[in-house]
Amino acid sequence: MSWPYDAQRLINRLKRHWEEWFTFLTYPEVKPDNNDAERALRPIVIHRKVSGGARSDWGAELVTQMFSFLETMRLQGQNAIVQLCELFSLAGRSPPGLEM
Repeated sequence: MSWPYDAQRLINRLKRHWEEWFTFLTYPEVKPDNNDAERALRPIVIHRKVSGGARSDWGAELVTQMFSFLETMRLQGQNAIVQLCELFSLAGRSPPGLEM
């Protein structure tokens, strides 16, 4: 049977990407959507819209790192302020084992 061109393209694409698109069928712990990722990005998008975005590459990188840190602390159930204070208190010290 000969399929119309667009249908054949779709069939070929499904064959090529089946495992990556349908991973959730084999691994139940993998969700079939990306809602978690979308929700994680939402605060960053809102910040960008409210603030007008970063005015420089440096500012964009700073905001990216800040949100990454805050989200990591939230996911680990840690207090971001406490962790920042600890990081700042360690900033001037040598790593353990390298004291001079």
